[in-house]
Amino acid sequence: MRRWLALAAATLIASAAAAVPAAAQTGPPDPAQAVKRQLRAERGVQIAEISHTIFKDGTSARFRFNSRLQLGPAGPVAADSTMQWVLDPKSRGMAETNELLADLASPAQMTVVGGYLYASGLYSLPQGKTWARSRAPRPDAQYATEAATQQTAVNVFDPATLKALLKGATVKPVPDGFFYQGTLTRPTISWRLWTDAAGLPKRLLTNKHVTGKYKTAKIERIDTRYADWGMPIVVVPPPADEVIDYEDLEDPFGLFKPEPKELINALR
Repeated sequence: MRRWLALAAATLIASAAAAVPAAAQTGPPDPAQAVKRQLRAERGVQIAEISHTIFKDGTSARFRFNSRLQLGPAGPVAADSTMQWVLDPKSRGMAETNELLADLASPAQMTVVGGYLYASGLYSLPQGKTWARSRAPRPDAQYATEAATQQTAVNVFDPATLKALLKGATVKPVPDGFFYQGTLTRPTISWRLWTDAAGLPKRLLTNKHVTGKYKTAKIERIDTRYADWGMPIVVVPPPADEVIDYEDLEDPFGLFKPEPKELINALR
């Protein structure tokens, strides 16, 4: 009799375990490992991003990024991006009659590949040239990431950094994936991360509260979406006959000549 009771109990336990979702049994998949598996040659990810900065005087600015980030076994290796200032209704009306404002609101493109930064739509270039080239001031892995996204405080493309970020974060299942939430106390950044069922990042939302007497911004909010992980991506430089070296431009903006390292920061 005891043997039959033991068999019945074992059957009930097995049935109950089978009814529990796999995620509840094993926990969420490790996003760091999921990203690590994506670090392959000539593969990458698409990025769509909106940054919103609110200034102390109540004004604000929005910028839109659409990028392709090429990955490699050690991390990002190249990127191409389109950036645009998202005008509010008042600024949009002013741009209709203000040529300088209209130029600032036009899309700009950047490509980082092979140790160079190529920029289009930021400078006044000679006829027949559409790209200005300069040496990338930092390694390709870091500079390509900066060209593709403004999410520099939270680097989802570095498995070690991502693992450290998620340690101690709150996590819960959501439809089609998982939701993580935490705070970087050192720079005062709150963040929220959504992943798919495999652990790959789908969306990252950060809010940075800027403090300090001489800081002009009050809140910096960046909403980033990731799609098509693992898609084939090979970033190539623009055609050589369309490129001019930045050093050969006499006056890129018609007003002053900034340092090459300011290229990515020009729209921030």
